[in-house]
Amino acid sequence: MIVKISRRDFLKAVSVAAGALGLEASGMLKLQEVLAGNGLPPVIWLQGQSCSGCSISFLNSINLKSAKDVLIEDINLEYHPNLSAAAGDFAISAASVARPSPGELQGLATDWLSGDATSNFDLNGDGDVNLIDFAKLSQRGYILVIEGAIPTGAHGEYCEIAEGLTMIDALEKFSQNASLIVAVGTCAAFGGIPASGANPTGAMGVNDALEHLGKSRTAINISGCPVHPDWLVGTLVAALTGQAIPLDSDRRPTEYFGELIHENDNGNCPFKEGARAHILGDVGCMKPLGCKGEKTRADCYFRKWNSGGSGEYGVNWCMGAGSPCIGCTEKGFPDGDFAPFYKLEGGGGRDDD
Repeated sequence: MIVKISRRDFLKAVSVAAGALGLEASGMLKLQEVLAGNGLPPVIWLQGQSCSGCSISFLNSINLKSAKDVLIEDINLEYHPNLSAAAGDFAISAASVARPSPGELQGLATDWLSGDATSNFDLNGDGDVNLIDFAKLSQRGYILVIEGAIPTGAHGEYCEIAEGLTMIDALEKFSQNASLIVAVGTCAAFGGIPASGANPTGAMGVNDALEHLGKSRTAINISGCPVHPDWLVGTLVAALTGQAIPLDSDRRPTEYFGELIHENDNGNCPFKEGARAHILGDVGCMKPLGCKGEKTRADCYFRKWNSGGSGEYGVNWCMGAGSPCIGCTEKGFPDGDFAPFYKLEGGGGRDDD
């Protein structure tokens, strides 16, 4: 049997039971916004072993959308260690009370007090859809953004993001009910600089850390050191609008990481043909200087950085400024085939050595 209930009666019932269920007043206000059709997807942004460079890059977003527009029109940023008005344990505790998505609330309203045990919203399996299920639902439906690597050594004690809460524990806690997990930057995607060398902290990328925790969840990787703002904003907007996001074997969006910078029929690198550079500052192909463009996938060759306005690509990129590509979007950076960054003594000739 299904008993229909109006939105007003639903809010009244939730208000009466809010105290018993531990629902906060702020959650009630948010619930009213969502039911009125004004709710935005909550985003919880956590930082592990990072320099905050990816957050800074996001704040410089202009081309696809400004960071202001994303924050106001597309998402509800529940928590960010640099951008949240609150700080410390108070701020992270607010992030623990995540909000249901509009679609989930609509489904809950449809199934309200259903006696059908097969209902999608009978979350505690008691045969009824009621306020107990709403309490469980309110812990779901957010986007989890991770910036920085996850240290697993010493039980995660190398990185504590709140009193008594390590980064690895936060990943376990917040990944459980996230509707989408996004690893932002090469440190979060693959371990990056914190995982380089001897890696005494046991730093890992998000997907490796999730596997370490025994989780079946996976994250979308948006690599880069730092990430280009378009790569992050474009992926988030695509996800929020229900678009399919094709991924490569490293779980990166192929829209941004589908082509090698150097070897491509489109001639991505303007220095690919002709003379070769042999000292920094020379104009020409920088392979003799250690350029990693032949093994690096990214579209920075045309997207570039530092956009001047909405709908405009950037004005320059690493190689345009005379620097060899260092492969910052790739797994294994900065070690292995990506070290050293430069060769200060280039070879002669124009062969492919």
